[in-house]
Amino acid sequence: MNQVDLLPLLAGQPEFVQHLIVDIVPFAVALLVILLLRWLLTALLLRPLRYIVARSASDIDDRILDASVSPLRLAVVGLSLFLVTEMFAFDVAIQQLARTVARAVLVASVFFALVRWFEVLSLQPETFRRMTGWTIPERLLPFLNTVVKFLIIALGAIFVLQELQFDVAALIASLGVIGIGISLASQDTVGNMFGFAAIVTDNPFKVGDFITTPAVTGIVESVGVRATRVRQLDQALVTVPNNLLTNAAVLNRTRLEKRRLDATLNFTYSTSSEQLRAAVSQIRELLQNTEDIDPESVIVHFVAFAESSLNVRVICQVLLSDWREFTAKQEEVFLAIMGIVEDLGIDFAFPSRSVYIESMPENEDDRDHIRRAMRDHETGQTARDEAQERDSSLPDAGSATT
Repeated sequence: MNQVDLLPLLAGQPEFVQHLIVDIVPFAVALLVILLLRWLLTALLLRPLRYIVARSASDIDDRILDASVSPLRLAVVGLSLFLVTEMFAFDVAIQQLARTVARAVLVASVFFALVRWFEVLSLQPETFRRMTGWTIPERLLPFLNTVVKFLIIALGAIFVLQELQFDVAALIASLGVIGIGISLASQDTVGNMFGFAAIVTDNPFKVGDFITTPAVTGIVESVGVRATRVRQLDQALVTVPNNLLTNAAVLNRTRLEKRRLDATLNFTYSTSSEQLRAAVSQIRELLQNTEDIDPESVIVHFVAFAESSLNVRVICQVLLSDWREFTAKQEEVFLAIMGIVEDLGIDFAFPSRSVYIESMPENEDDRDHIRRAMRDHETGQTARDEAQERDSSLPDAGSATT
């Protein structure tokens, strides 16, 4: 229908006035239709729905209704374009364009509503488990929620572009080529993201755990999408890419349920067999009756005739995972063992060597030669003992980092 026919008063007006009014009228009518539909939406639909959801005990329906307001208003704009296009006799090209835009707006409003509803509902561990039977860690939820939201937006963009008469297949193919180039350039970033998913899913460690890897040793402070931050014992903060952690062996010391005490006691050869039997028996009894030591794990045996000592091996499992508590218990056990050894009159051995001369030669020069050799041997042995003592006084790197 022609706008001039709808408005007879325009027949007597100049042509430029007719064109001006004809251009303004559809815009004004479209604006009035939008305002009318928005009023109907608020008065006839949203207000009764708000009254109904307000009476429920849960707040989820209230949040869903609030999230639906903006998508409904966008849908009103698309519906108004349809109505105005049908009311006025526009050119075929204009009508086709208006209908295409209206359909695109309606499709966009649908996906806009899906995004808003997903923001309200999102993925929850208990809800996801009831729906799928799978259990997902809470740390993975922000990552999964972002991925699902991105997929909804991407799918909505494809449908909107299709309504706008774009060649979606060619566009996707072009994006695929571009995506290959981007993926090659950002493969480390993608690998770190998958590493984050693997860390959260396998849960080899969590924030606060003390871990040891080939790259770093320290306490985990945060696990991000790209990298994990670890505080070393020297208080330096190290940022490790997630893909390195997923491809490396990770020793989690925090999750130790017990620690192994393993020591070798060296007694002198002057120790009698009775003394050694008593020492082994009393040390075994001590460990079996000590608190926080698994009695089933206690192993105490005379194991070797060494070069300069009689060796007794002591092994047990201490039921303490904390390193400080373990070292305190180890100190208590070692002091108790020293008390047993002292009470039995046994001496601990140290590296030494005894030289026995069956007879001295009659020639004085030969005697002097033997004396010099013995002095040289004693001097060398003393130097070796001092070097060994210096080495033993150095801090143990393994103990310092544990």
